[in-house]
Amino acid sequence: MKHITTLFLIFVLFFSCDDDDDTISIGLLAEHRGIYINDFYTAGILGNSALEDDLLAWVDVNDFTDIYLYNIGAALGDGLDDDLRAFVDKAHNQSPYLKVSFVSAGFGDSFTEIEGYHDGRKDNRPDGIVSEIEFWNGSMNFADNYAPWIDKINDLKFTPPPGDTTPLNAGVTRQFYIGKIKDPGLPPSLAIAKELVMHHDEIFLTNYHNDAWLLSGSTLENSIVNKLNLLAQAGMELNKEVNIVILFNVFQSSPSPEIWDYFSTTGMNNEFENAFVEWSEDFDASTDITNKEYINLKGFGIYRYSDALNARP
Repeated sequence: MKHITTLFLIFVLFFSCDDDDDTISIGLLAEHRGIYINDFYTAGILGNSALEDDLLAWVDVNDFTDIYLYNIGAALGDGLDDDLRAFVDKAHNQSPYLKVSFVSAGFGDSFTEIEGYHDGRKDNRPDGIVSEIEFWNGSMNFADNYAPWIDKINDLKFTPPPGDTTPLNAGVTRQFYIGKIKDPGLPPSLAIAKELVMHHDEIFLTNYHNDAWLLSGSTLENSIVNKLNLLAQAGMELNKEVNIVILFNVFQSSPSPEIWDYFSTTGMNNEFENAFVEWSEDFDASTDITNKEYINLKGFGIYRYSDALNARP
């Protein structure tokens, strides 16, 4: 199997070029190729044309299709609505079209700012909204901290505001960042998995372990294999496909395992797509994951931009 995949990669590498920058790309293997843009506002990128252009040029060279923007609530709260619209417009006018997602940390003031961004002017809406609510940690839980957020984003997608005939953003992609499928102190929950599958468009699944470009053989309750099995079971019972985006961590100061050296030009020097190619091969070969027919591997996401940029300047 590895030999077949290697031959296929050689074929793709030989025939795939980016029309804009002439770089060789194997990104066509993944429909979704995303990256978290940390400190998008707090680091001064938003509103700085040069930094915005540098970001978009790097994203293009590395063949990403999606960017997930942090600090959106803070930027909108500080009145940078027009700056944000201008940046989203700039991203959408890239060739190829670059999808922009807003990272949302909850259903309070930050989400109210995102709702307000949609009101009135209908241009330059986000393509997706990514949750950043770790209901499995600390004092949070799914019912109190995540379900209300799902209600909010469902309203944005499906419910017209009073006096209107269309929802604020019918095309928005609901993107659920998930580390564990459980409440704190409790075992993994099929009921929570079903709620996620029922309402998601894409599930961003953490894959943070050593040598994460390979499918971990761990059987711990929160291992990637067990999370995939739980989501696949939920998909089977609901008769619904589960769209998975696998997350790779390159944050060098992260308390979780990271694979910065795998990508670094001074280390193993792999392009970002390579991790997904290797991981997918292991997924396809694995006999530890059941009901695979309900899992749709859409692609991958990289956490996060500043470290990824350092790895591959």
